[in-house]
Amino acid sequence: MKIKLMTKNIIILVVILAVIFLLMMFKTKEDRKEFDLNEIASFEECVNAGYPIMESYPRQCITSDGQIYVEELPVSGDFIVGGDADEHGCIGSAGYSWCEPKNKCLRIWEEACYESAGQEIQYILAGKYDRPVNEVRINILKEKDDFVSGSILFGQGGPGEGGMFLAKKINNIWQLLYDGNGSVDCENLRTEHEFPEEILRPNFCD
Repeated sequence: MKIKLMTKNIIILVVILAVIFLLMMFKTKEDRKEFDLNEIASFEECVNAGYPIMESYPRQCITSDGQIYVEELPVSGDFIVGGDADEHGCIGSAGYSWCEPKNKCLRIWEEACYESAGQEIQYILAGKYDRPVNEVRINILKEKDDFVSGSILFGQGGPGEGGMFLAKKINNIWQLLYDGNGSVDCENLRTEHEFPEEILRPNFCD
């Protein structure tokens, strides 16, 4: 009889402890919900409040109302984070760069700057050859995954005013690996950059 009573008491105690634990967990969750978002003003405060961290660079913390706080990276010497604004006012240390088509600073992992591969390559070529963007015409011939080939026409397309190009997307940014009318290092494109044969043939390599 005593053993049955003891077993019953143990079961009741376990149930009570389980209920207390669940209540504490619920209260912790509710406390975080009720946390005054106006008190959060930095990445550290956002993290301490229990909000998720996005594994970007630099890291970012996002609150329940969509507010994003960027981690300030440690620096050495006289460099000050936020003091590296470029001529457009874009702060590189915070991940911002100038987007010419949209005429604003943005983070490319949050918002795409260009509408297409052709537009991005158009701006790259305009900057490389110091030509107005509207004088650079791009024609995409082939595109597969992170590789693209096409033709270029500058201005009215007179002698020497055009050519071909090959580009590869590296770290989410299109990079020109060849442009012009000269010979192409096909071996390097195949081995170093792993260009698909359907991009290289027949306009660039045999």
